[in-house]
Amino acid sequence: MNLRFSPVTFFTCCIMGIMITGCRPAVTPSGEETPVRLRVTILSEQPVHEPVRASGTLVSRHEVKLSFKTGGIISSISVEEGDQVRKGEQLASLDLSEIEAEVRKARAALDKAWRDYTRAGNLYRDTVATLEQFQNARTALDVARSNHDIAEFNLEHSVIRAPADGKVLKKLTEPGEIVAPGMPVFVFASTESEWVVRAAVADRDIVRLEAGDSARLHFDAFPGEGFAGWVVEKGTAADPYTGTYEVEIGMQRPPQNLVSGLVARAEIYPGEPENRIIIPESALTEGDGMEGMVAVIRNGRPVKCRIVLESITDQGLVVKEGLQPGDTLVSEGAGFLLPGSRFEMEFDRE
Repeated sequence: MNLRFSPVTFFTCCIMGIMITGCRPAVTPSGEETPVRLRVTILSEQPVHEPVRASGTLVSRHEVKLSFKTGGIISSISVEEGDQVRKGEQLASLDLSEIEAEVRKARAALDKAWRDYTRAGNLYRDTVATLEQFQNARTALDVARSNHDIAEFNLEHSVIRAPADGKVLKKLTEPGEIVAPGMPVFVFASTESEWVVRAAVADRDIVRLEAGDSARLHFDAFPGEGFAGWVVEKGTAADPYTGTYEVEIGMQRPPQNLVSGLVARAEIYPGEPENRIIIPESALTEGDGMEGMVAVIRNGRPVKCRIVLESITDQGLVVKEGLQPGDTLVSEGAGFLLPGSRFEMEFDRE
Protein backbone atom coordinates (compact mmCIF):
# COMPACT_ATOMS: atom_id res chain seq x y z
CA MET A 1 0.00 0.00 0.00
CA ASN A 2 1.39 3.39 -0.98
CA LEU A 3 1.00 6.17 1.64
CA ARG A 4 0.50 9.65 0.34
CA PHE A 5 0.72 12.87 2.39
CA SER A 6 -1.03 16.04 1.37
CA PRO A 7 0.99 19.31 1.51
CA VAL A 8 -1.08 20.48 4.51
CA THR A 9 -0.34 17.29 6.43
CA PHE A 10 3.36 17.52 5.66
CA PHE A 11 3.50 21.21 6.78
CA THR A 12 1.69 20.39 10.03
CA CYS A 13 4.11 17.61 10.84
CA CYS A 14 7.06 19.93 10.25
CA ILE A 15 5.66 22.58 12.61
CA MET A 16 5.00 19.99 15.32
CA GLY A 17 8.52 18.74 14.99
CA ILE A 18 9.94 22.22 15.40
CA MET A 19 7.79 22.84 18.48
CA ILE A 20 8.82 19.55 20.09
CA THR A 21 12.43 20.31 19.41
CA GLY A 22 12.07 23.84 20.85
CA CYS A 23 10.58 22.51 24.10
CA ARG A 24 13.59 20.35 24.83
CA PRO A 25 16.35 21.78 27.03
CA ALA A 26 19.20 23.20 25.03
CA VAL A 27 22.19 20.89 24.94
CA THR A 28 25.82 21.47 24.26
CA PRO A 29 27.68 19.52 21.51
CA SER A 30 28.80 17.14 24.26
CA GLY A 31 25.17 16.35 25.12
CA GLU A 32 24.98 18.37 28.37
CA GLU A 33 22.10 20.77 29.07
CA THR A 34 22.95 24.47 28.70
CA PRO A 35 22.48 26.18 32.07
CA VAL A 36 19.88 28.95 32.34
CA ARG A 37 21.54 32.28 32.96
CA LEU A 38 19.90 34.16 35.83
CA ARG A 39 20.51 37.77 36.68
CA VAL A 40 20.05 38.28 40.42
CA THR A 41 20.17 41.25 42.73
CA ILE A 42 20.27 41.81 46.48
CA LEU A 43 17.19 43.83 47.41
CA SER A 44 17.33 47.00 49.44
CA GLU A 45 14.85 49.76 50.17
CA GLN A 46 14.92 52.89 48.03
CA PRO A 47 13.38 56.32 48.56
CA VAL A 48 10.16 56.59 46.57
CA HIS A 49 8.32 59.82 45.85
CA GLU A 50 5.06 58.04 45.25
CA PRO A 51 2.38 60.64 44.35
CA VAL A 52 -1.04 60.75 45.93
CA ARG A 53 -3.58 60.59 43.10
CA ALA A 54 -6.99 62.18 43.47
CA SER A 55 -9.73 63.84 41.46
CA GLY A 56 -11.57 67.05 42.23
CA THR A 57 -13.22 70.15 40.82
CA LEU A 58 -11.94 73.63 40.07
CA VAL A 59 -13.46 76.44 42.14
CA SER A 60 -12.64 79.96 43.21
CA ARG A 61 -11.13 79.79 46.65
CA HIS A 62 -13.65 82.40 47.82
CA GLU A 63 -16.91 81.01 46.47
CA VAL A 64 -19.93 82.20 48.48
CA LYS A 65 -23.73 82.11 48.48
CA LEU A 66 -25.30 85.57 48.47
CA SER A 67 -28.65 86.17 50.18
CA PHE A 68 -30.87 88.86 51.70
CA LYS A 69 -30.68 89.64 55.41
CA THR A 70 -34.47 89.85 55.62
CA GLY A 71 -37.24 87.94 53.89
CA GLY A 72 -39.63 89.38 51.34
CA ILE A 73 -40.64 89.55 47.70
CA ILE A 74 -37.83 89.84 45.15
CA SER A 75 -38.40 93.03 43.18
CA SER A 76 -35.60 92.83 40.63
CA ILE A 77 -32.61 90.73 39.53
CA SER A 78 -30.19 92.58 37.29
CA VAL A 79 -27.71 89.82 36.37
CA GLU A 80 -27.72 86.40 34.75
CA GLU A 81 -25.61 83.30 35.27
CA GLY A 82 -22.09 83.74 33.96
CA ASP A 83 -22.10 87.55 34.16
CA GLN A 84 -18.91 89.27 35.24
CA VAL A 85 -19.60 91.94 37.88
CA ARG A 86 -17.64 94.63 39.66
CA LYS A 87 -17.35 95.12 43.39
CA GLY A 88 -20.38 97.00 44.78
CA GLU A 89 -22.57 96.42 41.70
CA GLN A 90 -26.23 95.79 42.55
CA LEU A 91 -27.33 92.24 41.73
CA ALA A 92 -30.85 92.01 43.19
CA SER A 93 -33.31 93.90 45.38
CA LEU A 94 -36.38 93.14 47.49
CA ASP A 95 -39.65 95.03 47.34
CA LEU A 96 -38.84 97.73 49.90
CA SER A 97 -42.38 98.82 50.75
CA GLU A 98 -42.57 96.95 54.07
CA ILE A 99 -38.91 97.46 54.96
CA GLU A 100 -38.97 101.22 54.34
CA ALA A 101 -42.14 101.45 56.44
CA GLU A 102 -40.27 99.76 59.31
CA VAL A 103 -37.49 102.34 58.92
CA ARG A 104 -39.98 105.22 59.07
CA LYS A 105 -41.62 103.74 62.16
CA ALA A 106 -38.26 103.30 63.88
CA ARG A 107 -37.23 106.86 62.96
CA ALA A 108 -40.49 108.27 64.39
CA ALA A 109 -40.02 106.26 67.59
CA LEU A 110 -36.48 107.58 67.90
CA ASP A 111 -37.69 111.19 67.50
CA LYS A 112 -40.30 110.70 70.22
CA ALA A 113 -37.79 109.05 72.55
CA TRP A 114 -35.42 111.96 72.04
CA ARG A 115 -38.18 114.49 72.90
CA ASP A 116 -39.16 112.51 75.99
CA TYR A 117 -35.54 112.34 77.11
CA THR A 118 -35.05 116.09 76.63
CA ARG A 119 -38.26 116.89 78.54
CA ALA A 120 -37.38 114.51 81.39
CA GLY A 121 -33.93 116.08 81.64
CA ASN A 122 -35.35 119.57 81.97
CA LEU A 123 -37.88 118.46 84.58
CA TYR A 124 -35.18 116.60 86.51
CA ARG A 125 -32.98 119.69 86.63
CA ASP A 126 -35.99 121.66 87.93
CA THR A 127 -36.52 118.91 90.57
CA VAL A 128 -39.97 118.24 89.10
CA ALA A 129 -39.12 114.77 87.78
CA THR A 130 -37.37 112.09 89.78
CA LEU A 131 -34.01 110.52 88.92
CA GLU A 132 -35.81 107.27 88.08
CA GLN A 133 -38.02 109.02 85.53
CA PHE A 134 -34.98 110.65 83.91
CA GLN A 135 -33.10 107.31 83.76
CA ASN A 136 -36.15 105.57 82.26
CA ALA A 137 -36.31 108.22 79.51
CA ARG A 138 -32.63 107.73 78.72
CA THR A 139 -33.11 103.94 78.52
CA ALA A 140 -36.08 104.39 76.19
CA LEU A 141 -33.93 106.62 73.97
CA ASP A 142 -31.20 103.94 73.79
CA VAL A 143 -33.75 101.27 72.86
CA ALA A 144 -35.29 103.48 70.17
CA ARG A 145 -31.85 104.26 68.74
CA SER A 146 -31.01 100.53 68.57
CA ASN A 147 -34.33 99.72 66.86
CA HIS A 148 -33.63 102.46 64.32
CA ASP A 149 -30.15 101.04 63.64
CA ILE A 150 -31.65 97.56 63.10
CA ALA A 151 -34.23 98.92 60.64
CA GLU A 152 -31.56 100.82 58.70
CA PHE A 153 -29.32 97.73 58.63
CA ASN A 154 -32.15 95.57 57.28
CA LEU A 155 -32.87 98.19 54.62
CA GLU A 156 -29.23 98.26 53.55
CA HIS A 157 -29.13 94.45 53.27
CA SER A 158 -32.37 94.22 51.34
CA VAL A 159 -30.20 94.82 48.27
CA ILE A 160 -27.55 92.30 47.22
CA ARG A 161 -24.32 93.82 45.94
CA ALA A 162 -21.23 92.08 44.63
CA PRO A 163 -18.75 91.72 47.53
CA ALA A 164 -15.80 91.75 45.10
CA ASP A 165 -14.98 91.60 41.42
CA GLY A 166 -16.18 88.21 40.25
CA LYS A 167 -18.66 86.07 38.39
CA VAL A 168 -22.21 84.95 39.05
CA LEU A 169 -22.01 81.16 38.89
CA LYS A 170 -25.67 80.36 39.60
CA LYS A 171 -28.91 82.30 39.89
CA LEU A 172 -31.21 80.40 42.24
CA THR A 173 -34.37 82.55 42.25
CA GLU A 174 -36.46 84.75 39.97
CA PRO A 175 -38.22 88.15 40.44
CA GLY A 176 -41.58 87.84 42.21
CA GLU A 177 -40.54 84.93 44.39
CA ILE A 178 -40.81 85.16 48.17
CA VAL A 179 -37.55 84.32 49.92
CA ALA A 180 -36.83 83.68 53.58
CA PRO A 181 -34.01 85.43 55.45
CA GLY A 182 -30.67 83.93 54.47
CA MET A 183 -32.07 81.91 51.55
CA PRO A 184 -29.37 81.78 48.81
CA VAL A 185 -30.14 83.86 45.74
CA PHE A 186 -26.77 83.62 43.92
CA VAL A 187 -23.63 81.50 43.98
CA PHE A 188 -20.79 83.96 43.53
CA ALA A 189 -17.08 83.40 42.84
CA SER A 190 -14.53 86.11 43.40
CA THR A 191 -11.99 86.56 40.64
CA GLU A 192 -9.79 88.58 42.99
CA SER A 193 -8.74 85.31 44.67
CA GLU A 194 -6.87 82.39 43.15
CA TRP A 195 -8.37 79.29 41.60
CA VAL A 196 -8.03 76.06 43.56
CA VAL A 197 -8.85 72.42 42.94
CA ARG A 198 -10.73 70.80 45.81
CA ALA A 199 -9.92 67.09 45.84
CA ALA A 200 -10.82 64.25 48.20
CA VAL A 201 -8.13 61.88 49.49
CA ALA A 202 -8.24 58.82 51.74
CA ASP A 203 -7.10 58.77 55.36
CA ARG A 204 -3.94 56.82 54.48
CA ASP A 205 -2.95 59.64 52.10
CA ILE A 206 -3.92 62.74 54.08
CA VAL A 207 -1.31 61.93 56.75
CA ARG A 208 1.41 62.01 54.05
CA LEU A 209 0.54 65.50 52.85
CA GLU A 210 1.51 68.91 54.14
CA ALA A 211 0.78 72.46 53.01
CA GLY A 212 3.30 73.44 50.36
CA ASP A 213 3.72 69.97 48.81
CA SER A 214 4.04 70.18 45.03
CA ALA A 215 1.33 68.89 42.70
CA ARG A 216 0.52 68.41 39.04
CA LEU A 217 -2.97 69.08 37.66
CA HIS A 218 -4.59 67.76 34.49
CA PHE A 219 -7.96 68.82 33.04
CA ASP A 220 -10.05 67.07 30.39
CA ALA A 221 -10.81 70.56 29.07
CA PHE A 222 -7.09 71.04 28.33
CA PRO A 223 -5.95 67.67 26.90
CA GLY A 224 -2.22 67.07 26.86
CA GLU A 225 -1.48 69.96 29.23
CA GLY A 226 -0.31 69.81 32.82
CA PHE A 227 -0.32 72.64 35.34
CA ALA A 228 2.01 73.00 38.29
CA GLY A 229 0.44 73.53 41.69
CA TRP A 230 0.90 73.17 45.43
CA VAL A 231 -1.14 72.15 48.45
CA VAL A 232 -2.72 75.30 49.85
CA GLU A 233 -4.65 73.70 52.69
CA LYS A 234 -5.60 70.23 53.88
CA GLY A 235 -8.66 69.21 55.83
CA THR A 236 -8.48 68.14 59.45
CA ALA A 237 -11.86 66.39 59.65
CA ALA A 238 -13.30 63.62 57.49
CA ASP A 239 -16.43 64.06 55.42
CA PRO A 240 -19.19 62.35 57.47
CA TYR A 241 -20.64 60.69 54.35
CA THR A 242 -17.57 59.59 52.36
CA GLY A 243 -14.90 59.38 55.06
CA THR A 244 -12.46 61.28 52.83
CA TYR A 245 -10.47 64.44 53.55
CA GLU A 246 -10.55 67.59 51.41
CA VAL A 247 -7.34 69.08 50.02
CA GLU A 248 -7.10 72.47 48.30
CA ILE A 249 -4.52 72.67 45.51
CA GLY A 250 -3.52 76.06 44.12
CA MET A 251 -2.36 76.71 40.55
CA GLN A 252 0.84 78.63 39.78
CA ARG A 253 0.01 79.82 36.25
CA PRO A 254 -3.67 79.20 35.53
CA PRO A 255 -4.94 79.85 31.99
CA GLN A 256 -7.20 82.84 31.40
CA ASN A 257 -10.32 80.93 30.33
CA LEU A 258 -10.88 78.81 33.43
CA VAL A 259 -14.44 78.26 34.61
CA SER A 260 -15.70 76.91 37.90
CA GLY A 261 -16.60 73.23 37.99
CA LEU A 262 -13.93 71.81 35.67
CA VAL A 263 -12.98 68.25 36.61
CA ALA A 264 -9.30 67.84 37.47
CA ARG A 265 -6.97 64.93 38.09
CA ALA A 266 -4.27 65.67 40.63
CA GLU A 267 -0.93 64.08 41.43
CA ILE A 268 0.36 65.34 44.77
CA TYR A 269 3.97 64.67 45.75
CA PRO A 270 4.61 64.40 49.50
CA GLY A 271 7.64 66.34 50.69
CA GLU A 272 9.29 63.37 52.43
CA PRO A 273 10.04 60.24 50.34
CA GLU A 274 9.13 56.81 51.69
CA ASN A 275 11.47 53.82 51.65
CA ARG A 276 10.14 50.92 49.59
CA ILE A 277 11.43 47.83 47.79
CA ILE A 278 11.32 48.35 44.03
CA ILE A 279 11.76 45.51 41.52
CA PRO A 280 11.95 45.55 37.70
CA GLU A 281 9.03 44.32 35.63
CA SER A 282 11.25 41.58 34.17
CA ALA A 283 11.32 39.88 37.59
CA LEU A 284 7.62 38.94 37.37
CA THR A 285 6.94 35.40 36.20
CA GLU A 286 3.16 35.57 36.76
CA GLY A 287 0.76 38.43 37.35
CA ASP A 288 -2.87 38.93 38.33
CA GLY A 289 -3.88 42.50 39.03
CA MET A 290 -1.68 43.83 41.84
CA GLU A 291 -0.45 40.34 42.78
CA GLY A 292 2.25 38.27 41.13
CA MET A 293 4.99 35.68 41.42
CA VAL A 294 8.75 36.17 41.41
CA ALA A 295 11.73 33.88 42.02
CA VAL A 296 14.16 34.34 44.90
CA ILE A 297 17.25 32.38 45.79
CA ARG A 298 16.80 30.32 48.95
CA ASN A 299 19.46 27.84 50.08
CA GLY A 300 21.17 28.16 46.74
CA ARG A 301 18.08 27.29 44.67
CA PRO A 302 15.46 29.54 42.99
CA VAL A 303 12.02 29.24 44.58
CA LYS A 304 8.74 30.94 43.71
CA CYS A 305 7.52 33.75 45.96
CA ARG A 306 4.12 35.48 45.94
CA ILE A 307 4.19 39.29 46.16
CA VAL A 308 1.63 42.06 46.45
CA LEU A 309 2.31 45.34 44.66
CA GLU A 310 1.55 48.77 46.07
CA SER A 311 1.92 50.75 42.85
CA ILE A 312 3.63 50.94 39.48
CA THR A 313 6.01 53.84 38.94
CA ASP A 314 8.62 54.93 36.42
CA GLN A 315 11.24 53.43 38.75
CA GLY A 316 9.62 49.99 38.65
CA LEU A 317 7.17 47.93 40.68
CA VAL A 318 6.75 49.05 44.30
CA VAL A 319 6.35 45.97 46.52
CA LYS A 320 3.90 46.05 49.41
CA GLU A 321 4.21 42.46 50.69
CA GLY A 322 6.27 39.34 50.02
CA LEU A 323 9.87 40.58 49.85
CA GLN A 324 12.29 41.88 52.45
CA PRO A 325 15.55 43.85 52.25
CA GLY A 326 18.41 41.40 51.78
CA ASP A 327 16.41 38.90 49.70
CA THR A 328 18.18 37.68 46.54
CA LEU A 329 15.77 38.32 43.67
CA VAL A 330 15.98 36.78 40.22
CA SER A 331 15.51 39.91 38.13
CA GLU A 332 15.88 38.22 34.73
CA GLY A 333 15.66 34.66 33.42
CA ALA A 334 13.27 33.10 35.94
CA GLY A 335 10.71 32.42 33.20
CA PHE A 336 13.10 29.98 31.48
CA LEU A 337 13.56 27.74 34.53
CA LEU A 338 12.13 24.22 34.49
CA PRO A 339 12.13 21.72 37.35
CA GLY A 340 15.67 20.40 37.67
CA SER A 341 17.17 22.94 35.27
CA ARG A 342 20.80 23.85 35.70
CA PHE A 343 21.42 27.58 36.13
CA GLU A 344 24.14 30.14 36.48
CA MET A 345 23.77 33.32 38.53
CA GLU A 346 25.11 36.71 37.56
CA PHE A 347 24.87 39.25 40.36
CA ASP A 348 23.78 42.78 39.62
CA ARG A 349 23.27 45.78 41.84
CA GLU A 350 19.75 47.13 42.50
